[in-house]
Amino acid sequence: MADEIYEIEIFQGTNFFSAKIHAFKSKDKPIREYKTNTFEELLENIAKDILEDTE
Repeated sequence: MADEIYEIEIFQGTNFFSAKIHAFKSKDKPIREYKTNTFEELLENIAKDILEDTE
């Protein structure tokens, strides 16, 4: 069984999308939150965050 690296929760509001990321291996920023107007922008922010974390 694999260890969890991230837990990502995505929520949809009336006019926004938000995400809460729990990074289990990150000591600098273990919990991050994003809020955007479009789902695509939210996914881009999540992907960028994970890529920066793995570099």
